[in-house]
Amino acid sequence: MKKNITNFGRTWNFNPKQITFPASVEELKHLIKTNASLRPMGSKHSWSKGIVTKDTLVSLKRFNKIITIDFEKLQVTTGAGITLKSLIFQLEKKGLALSNLGSIHAQTLAGAICTGTHGTGKNFQCLAAQVESFEMVDGNGGNYLFTKQDEVFYALLTGMGCCGIIHTITINVVNTFQMHVNTDTKDFDEVINNLEHYTDNYDHFKFWWLAPSKKVILFMNNRTNAKRNDSNLVRFMKDDVISVVLYRLLVFIGKLNRKKLIPAINRFLTHVGGKHFERICKSYIGFLTPLPPIHRETEWAFDSRNARKLLQEYKKLFLKDEHTYNFVQEVRFTRADEFWLSPAYQRDSIWLSMYNMDTTQNWETQLKKFETWAMQNEGRPHWGKEANLKFDYLQQQYPKLQDFKKLLHKYDPDGKFTNDWNRVFCNL
Repeated sequence: MKKNITNFGRTWNFNPKQITFPASVEELKHLIKTNASLRPMGSKHSWSKGIVTKDTLVSLKRFNKIITIDFEKLQVTTGAGITLKSLIFQLEKKGLALSNLGSIHAQTLAGAICTGTHGTGKNFQCLAAQVESFEMVDGNGGNYLFTKQDEVFYALLTGMGCCGIIHTITINVVNTFQMHVNTDTKDFDEVINNLEHYTDNYDHFKFWWLAPSKKVILFMNNRTNAKRNDSNLVRFMKDDVISVVLYRLLVFIGKLNRKKLIPAINRFLTHVGGKHFERICKSYIGFLTPLPPIHRETEWAFDSRNARKLLQEYKKLFLKDEHTYNFVQEVRFTRADEFWLSPAYQRDSIWLSMYNMDTTQNWETQLKKFETWAMQNEGRPHWGKEANLKFDYLQQQYPKLQDFKKLLHKYDPDGKFTNDWNRVFCNL
């Protein structure tokens, strides 16, 4: 019986021929050997169509257990289908934590890593940088262990499941730590002019902008071992009532007259959500944000050496737009890495987003405008978010893309893991 599959953003749905739930490596190998076309599935949190297939969908839901913990090396081996949320909470019980996280923990570990998902902090790389080794079954049904000593480790780990299905991951962890969270508002121009002050003085700095507000909400977070002082009541009011209930209510009201109401609502939300607030909390609470309402989303990584110019143009892009944006625009930073298809490959990066809740027609216009600007500035799209991929452009941005294509022929000679989405960016 076919089952309709849809993603978190409700941007696509499809009916695979079958959904399979292998529980062992041998079952996974058998599936790959006996099926002509497959795609792996995580938690379906991506906006991109990485998992879409008419044929066999392979869920890693049963690869969801921690296998071993090496407290001396601070390494954890786990099934790749475990969700970040489950992994975080299980590690906490053992006095351990992930060194870095993005804003959401709904994804599976493999899904977050393979799409180049990232957090923020100029000295921190994408989440894949925490991986020590992984196991993958390729298109021939062979099982391989890859470590950081293998050059192809850096090709396959962020390879979006194009060469095989990653089922087991060994990740480097740290002892639990706290986060000193400092939230405030500043004028957008002041942040642009003093950007290095913020990126240099805070371990995990990012900011949100609700256009056309003159101010932005700053998140200035530092790692610490100081004693926690956060209140469950205050956390509930800020993280649940204001960030979820009030926000969603105002978004609904704003839809009644977007042109008139949304600018005023965004300024109000900036004022309320950006009031000076400090707390020392568990590290993952400092990293994460409440799960947002369903929306459209694109995000691109740019050379951070051009950050000031980019932010000035980014601001003008929204202010001159005839459309309205009822969602935060997020700005984050990461350090360069060596993963072949990471948007931050060999380039310290500033990540600029465009988020919105609007009609499909309006969104497509907004997306096209943003992508045109992004490509003019040599941006690289986030693989888990919306983007109209063009091979010729991506080939200019990813020096190892042709080498990656050679690996496709080695590990997946029959194109078992190819779908319409990766066929475009690999020019297959």
